Amino acid sequence: MIMAITENLKQHAESGTPRLMHGDRKVSAVIASGEIFVADPNVDVVNLAGAYALAVHENSCGQCFPCRIGSGIIADLCKKIGEGKGEPEYLNQIGDIAEAMADASHCDIGKSSPLAIIALLDRYREDFEKAVLRQDKGVDPYSYTSFLTAPCIEACPMHLDVPKYIEEIKLGRFKESLEVITSRLPLPGTVGRVCFRPCESACKKGRADEPMQIKHLKRFVADAALACGTESAVAPVEMPQKSKVAIVGAGPAGLTCAHFLAKQGYKVTIFEILPAPGGMAAVGIPDYRLPSDILTGEIEEIKKLGVEIQYSKCLGIDFTIEQLEALEFKAIFIAMGCHCHRRLGIEGESSGYYGYVPGVLFLRHINLGQYDEVPKGKKIVVVGGGNVALDCVRSSFRVGFEEAHLIYRRSRAEMPADDVEIKDAEDEGVHFHYLIAPKRILGENGKVTGIECYRMELGQPDASGRRKPIVIPDSEFIIEADVVIAAIGQEGEISCLCNLPGVNIDERGIIQVDKNLMSSRRGVFAGGDCVTGPDTLIGACAHGRLVGLKVAVYLEENKIEPFTEEHDAALLGQLKTLAPSEHRQMPAGIERVPVRHEPVIERKRDFREVDKGFTVEEAIAEAHRCHRCYRIVTYAYKE
Repeated sequence: MIMAITENLKQHAESGTPRLMHGDRKVSAVIASGEIFVADPNVDVVNLAGAYALAVHENSCGQCFPCRIGSGIIADLCKKIGEGKGEPEYLNQIGDIAEAMADASHCDIGKSSPLAIIALLDRYREDFEKAVLRQDKGVDPYSYTSFLTAPCIEACPMHLDVPKYIEEIKLGRFKESLEVITSRLPLPGTVGRVCFRPCESACKKGRADEPMQIKHLKRFVADAALACGTESAVAPVEMPQKSKVAIVGAGPAGLTCAHFLAKQGYKVTIFEILPAPGGMAAVGIPDYRLPSDILTGEIEEIKKLGVEIQYSKCLGIDFTIEQLEALEFKAIFIAMGCHCHRRLGIEGESSGYYGYVPGVLFLRHINLGQYDEVPKGKKIVVVGGGNVALDCVRSSFRVGFEEAHLIYRRSRAEMPADDVEIKDAEDEGVHFHYLIAPKRILGENGKVTGIECYRMELGQPDASGRRKPIVIPDSEFIIEADVVIAAIGQEGEISCLCNLPGVNIDERGIIQVDKNLMSSRRGVFAGGDCVTGPDTLIGACAHGRLVGLKVAVYLEENKIEPFTEEHDAALLGQLKTLAPSEHRQMPAGIERVPVRHEPVIERKRDFREVDKGFTVEEAIAEAHRCHRCYRIVTYAYKE
């Protein structure tokens, strides 16, 4: 397998594939797990192997002998060879130690990293032998840099060090685990409940049995800190106040940005259109998934850093960008979410029927306690297949509806909603109707009476990669209902974005930004849904963190460049285009610890939190399943 990867990379190099880049550096060679790419034949592969082995040694957890000691010995042997002090037997020793590491190490960094050493030694054996015979050290014109990653880290938009915080849980060090998380993410309890878990999809454990319960472990340490009364890692920072920064939007992106700016001493003011903070996390996610006190508590920790939030302030009505600049805000971050609904575009939608309501508005009324604004009835139909649609149909039971239906124009296999949410909705008695699309909303005497639908069949894949739904002729039928909810997607508030002179907005209402998330107006940054379109909460947090760090650099140096971590991510992206996915077999082990739920019959009629979370024993047991699948990436370059 290793040689197949190596040959694949070699073929790419010989076929004229553009060189790998790390920022503006041309990468001469890179070694990562079982992947080797050598673009410059003059690279000293012995020094490359030594730098890689040293990085493995430095990142070994030290809990097993083979990895910690073996990688150190390999690094030392390579160093001696590079210094002209090598002996012929060193090469066999390196190979033998690498094989012993791969066979006997406990975690995956110790098992996978030696494979790259073995592959490098096999392919460049002649170069190693010549180096052993070399008596002078010589001057190596190449520099070597290493960084740490893992499949779960790469998949996470925040690039949280997942193996590290799981390792801390395994050792019972919950406070330390939380500190690992909050060093990048100030909303651990929130994200630990509602994240869509891309890290778990990438988890290598899923190839052997089931992926790690990463989201629930994150929630566990956040909840453990609350239960113990432990002060969070979001603590006030004593330092002189720097420049003023304005943030438009108190959602996940704006709050995360405010956290990082305030931690660096900037005076941050957030202007929020809603009467409460949290954005869509507060008004778009029901309490049974995200209890309001969890989000509120984490926002309070951010406010303790000196962040001010002004509510019911609308861009373009209550303030403008020019006014903020006149008030000496030195930088502005536009972090508005997508609070407007996408229309169904069918007959009856504009008839003003009582009982027809957009999903985002339905959820907002519920979350803000505006129950008088929630339409009443016994039977509800929700149109859509995403998490908002699931939140609407599950919330309907909790506000008094007796019968709830969801119609989706594709099959369940194409449904974008979280599988866990679908299963919970099925358990609660939601009726799912797949391959059904709305034709028109029916009404009488100003009230909704039902919805006429088409039956669909799936054709060829469309631009989304999913099979396109096609109407079956003469298949119309009617579902009677008191309330119909449209939940097929969200859009940004275009009217607000029209009040951003000098900021380029595309035809979709998306703010155009450069690689540093700065708009076409200098000093005005943007991130989250107003840049990506409707996206994930964790993705918005990732933008918020980057902008918080980039604004600080911009204000201190009056210039801005991508960070090293962004170059690392770009290099990893290039490696994926050159090499096949790693398919090393991982042994199955301890079964995944299940998440306990409140009983269906009790939970579906109120907004109590459905998931109970892990006990200490459950969290530690689940943490022990992790194979610590770190990957060391070492690359060579000429200054």
